[in-house]
Amino acid sequence: MDPQFKKQLDDLLVTGRAAEKIDRNRAEAFELFSKNESWKLYTELLNSKIQLFADAMLTPAGSVDGAVALEFVKGAMSGLIMARDLPSVIVGAMKASVPAAGGDDE
Repeated sequence: MDPQFKKQLDDLLVTGRAAEKIDRNRAEAFELFSKNESWKLYTELLNSKIQLFADAMLTPAGSVDGAVALEFVKGAMSGLIMARDLPSVIVGAMKASVPAAGGDDE
């Protein structure tokens, strides 16, 4: 095998393992965090704000300015949905991933 290619492959494996460790740490922390009563209160708050934005999205724009304002509402709503769902997505992705046997790919 070409030595330069081998070095690139080794560097990618090291980078991948480091990223997997970070992802695993995040998933473990988010899993604990999501079981906490504070997280439930936080998601209730996010859900109420998301519902307010959803209600605003259902009203007629009425004008070009109103349509532009609804774009802001849509972006803010998307951000809140991402803040609410990202921890559970990360936990689910880590549970679904198959770890390398013994952490050795050779």
